[in-house]
Amino acid sequence: MAYFGNNPQRGELQELYADLNDLNFEKKKEAVKKVIAYMTVGKDVSELFQSVIKCLEFNDIEMKKLIYLYIVNYSRQKPDDAIMVIQNFRKDVRKSENPLVRALAIRTFGCLRVPKLNEYLIEPLKDCIQDDDPYVRKTAVLCVPKVFEVSPDICPALLEQLQKLLEKESNALVLANLIQSMREIEVVSGKQLINLNQKIIQKLLLAVDECIEWGQIFILDYLATHNPQDSKQAEIIIERTLPRLSHINPTVTFCAVKVILKYLDFLDNGELVKNLCKKVAPSLISLLSWNQPEVQYTILRNISLILQKFPILFENEVKVFFCSFNEPYYIKYEKLDIMVRICDSKNFGQVLNELLIYLNEADPHFVRKTIKSIGKIAITYDKALEKAVSILVEFAKNVQQPTEPVQELLMQMQLIYKKSKQMYKYDESLKIIYSIVDYANEPESKSACAWILGEFGEYIPKSVEKMKEYIDNFQMEDRLVQLQLLTSAVQLYLKYPSQCATIIQQLITSAKDSFNPDVRDRTYIYWRLLSTDPEVVKNLVCFNSGVVSNFSKDLRLWETQDLVLALENMGSISNLFHKLPHQLYKNIKIKINNQHDVKIYKGEEKPDTQPQPQAQNQQDGSNQNNKKDQQQQQDIDLLSFDEPPSNININNNNNNKTDVFELI
Repeated sequence: MAYFGNNPQRGELQELYADLNDLNFEKKKEAVKKVIAYMTVGKDVSELFQSVIKCLEFNDIEMKKLIYLYIVNYSRQKPDDAIMVIQNFRKDVRKSENPLVRALAIRTFGCLRVPKLNEYLIEPLKDCIQDDDPYVRKTAVLCVPKVFEVSPDICPALLEQLQKLLEKESNALVLANLIQSMREIEVVSGKQLINLNQKIIQKLLLAVDECIEWGQIFILDYLATHNPQDSKQAEIIIERTLPRLSHINPTVTFCAVKVILKYLDFLDNGELVKNLCKKVAPSLISLLSWNQPEVQYTILRNISLILQKFPILFENEVKVFFCSFNEPYYIKYEKLDIMVRICDSKNFGQVLNELLIYLNEADPHFVRKTIKSIGKIAITYDKALEKAVSILVEFAKNVQQPTEPVQELLMQMQLIYKKSKQMYKYDESLKIIYSIVDYANEPESKSACAWILGEFGEYIPKSVEKMKEYIDNFQMEDRLVQLQLLTSAVQLYLKYPSQCATIIQQLITSAKDSFNPDVRDRTYIYWRLLSTDPEVVKNLVCFNSGVVSNFSKDLRLWETQDLVLALENMGSISNLFHKLPHQLYKNIKIKINNQHDVKIYKGEEKPDTQPQPQAQNQQDGSNQNNKKDQQQQQDIDLLSFDEPPSNININNNNNNKTDVFELI
């Protein structure tokens, strides 16, 4: 270490040159150490290249390691001089009796990364792949992907030799590294190189028990991408993988989980699938007990993906994902997402009670995400609607300033009202929510307030005056808010035609010359319709399609085939970002998975009553015939409220046509 602290003086390279050419072995060795020390701190010692490589004639393994390190560092700068080293490499590979020297030589040769040198490497590499010592074979196998990346044209013979080695290799260490090397080549080339048969699969399963942890990870990781021939083969692989679920290394455990979840699709026995899910869930939960938050975050991100395909996996373990007060917020955010995915019609009360506690957190971002989670549960499960609304209304009573949670609260209440209009009566929610609309300062929350004002204007006192305040600042609002104000103002005009005539005139005057084409086009559409047939406008802006009452309970973010590919890459960096590997890395070529029978394992829920296919075909004709009648009846019922104020004229007369036209 003394070399690192002294700056080389003038003429010191000449002294090193003299020592490297000295006949004394100890002086040569000391000079090589100094050269490596200077190279490590950034000193350019490439001028000594010829003198350094001459020291390879000695059989001292320590000196060889240092010289090989020097050669790897400067071979790209002096490729012509590096060719002179090839004969020494071949000599070490073929004539050295020490397997460590042979492995060191072939590993260094593979690290040169100089295309013109790779053609000299093929023959020594073939010899090392067939070497008697497993350590040399392992090193040679790992060298092949490095050569393939630089010079793929000269590697076909090596790839054939790797496949032959895969069929006859019995050493677990070599087998694991061989699988990993061939997988790396597959990623670069985009072609399938590994051809598995029953014999090779049996060897891989035996090697899992004999390998070190990294070897187990390599083999299990590859098995997770393999499609078994039948259900029996899938059961055998799962049976041999189950002991790894209790491994002390979390990566090995996670790879075992990945293999088991992959092969569940190929099992014919439904009872066996349920039992395996019960065994997999405790293993994943045990990984969350690690004290390192980074490990917990990795597990949680992957659990979020697993739940998209296996919602039943943690249906009885929702308490595991409750947040602790001392956890980092990035852990809490993931747990919130998972709680929403696990929540069902049985445990929604337990989840909502836990989320109620989180509303008292100090971090506004976390509170906002909590409110969003409550809204998701409310619009997904009808039974949870009233309890969720009561929680949000109670939170709204304590609002005193325009914080982030308030913006999310207004947006979620808009979604809840879209799902069930009658919720405006529950616990005086509309009155309380309207009292905090002045705190809206984001485009989405302002748009939600404008929607509430237009949808429930007849139940809100002084709704026309409030709309006028919005329209006075119309030009300064965001496009999203402007579009919603146009629709809401027209809704109010249909309910209060006489009081809103001036407002409509002001709004259309401000919006018809807008620079935004969406706002301008919508303005002209409403203007033309109001001037010709207000009844059409009523059917347009006050029409409730009924689709909002059937929110999807499928919380998957990806298509099924993409989800299968993501689960095959569980534990990788791409899954931390919830992206596919080829989306994160440009040079990766993904092998298309030909698995057709992909299943989604949902919990036992009562299916909605649906007609049988034959009956449904018979009903399609009658539904189409009655569609117009139902639509007309629905249009009539849309504006009939339980408690409409007496001064509202719902049935607009034909005079409204000329009034609007003359105003503009």
